[in-house]
Amino acid sequence: MLITLSAIFILLLLSAFFSGSETALTAASRPLMHQLENSGNRRAKSINRLNEHRERLIGAILLGNNLVNILASALATSLLITMFGETGVVYATVTMTLLVLIFAEILPKTYAIRNANRMSLAIVPTVNVLVLILSPVTHTINFLVRGVLKVFGVAHADDSFVSSSEELRGAIALHADEDRAVEHEQAMLRSVLDLAEVQVSEIMVHRKDVAMIDADLPAGRMVEEVLASPFTRIPLWRGQPDNIVGVLHAKA
Repeated sequence: MLITLSAIFILLLLSAFFSGSETALTAASRPLMHQLENSGNRRAKSINRLNEHRERLIGAILLGNNLVNILASALATSLLITMFGETGVVYATVTMTLLVLIFAEILPKTYAIRNANRMSLAIVPTVNVLVLILSPVTHTINFLVRGVLKVFGVAHADDSFVSSSEELRGAIALHADEDRAVEHEQAMLRSVLDLAEVQVSEIMVHRKDVAMIDADLPAGRMVEEVLASPFTRIPLWRGQPDNIVGVLHAKA
């Protein structure tokens, strides 16, 4: 009996480890991990590689978690049936549901979400070994899953750029402020995300439409043209408009 209880306890600890690892690794700050990787942190590099192949990571963790949960439930059921007969099944179901829910799911996930970066750096070596050991099984499972999805017409698309872009838009909106300076910065950040959809003609001015001044004009005439122009930087040409000799900076 003592051996069985000890085994159940160890299996619950493993279940808590799997649950917390999944949450920590998926919630870890990507910018921070990339910064740490660039500074030479090997664990951060491992985290980034795991998140690049998230299907394999999640598959390995879920497989391990389900195995230990099922084994713990089987041991608990066997033990309680021995003690209470057939009603032991009910006791085992209720007891293991509460234990797994509280100590192997809610508690580790709550801790992991609050300490995602620190925990992910601590557990990534162990998770790497786990993913490596279970990779043959997870590859097979992922192959079957993709086959089932294909049967139902669900395409396996790489939407990482889309999700990252939407995350950035959400982060920009989250830090909304009534300050006009902040609004201007937000507009600039949003425009950067829209660059892929912007036509070159929308942001560039054709050469023939550029306001330019002949560098050989008299000073008075040049001042008049500068004052009449809405621009503060005006190209200067000499001989022909294609021969740009400088830029005039005009400040009021």
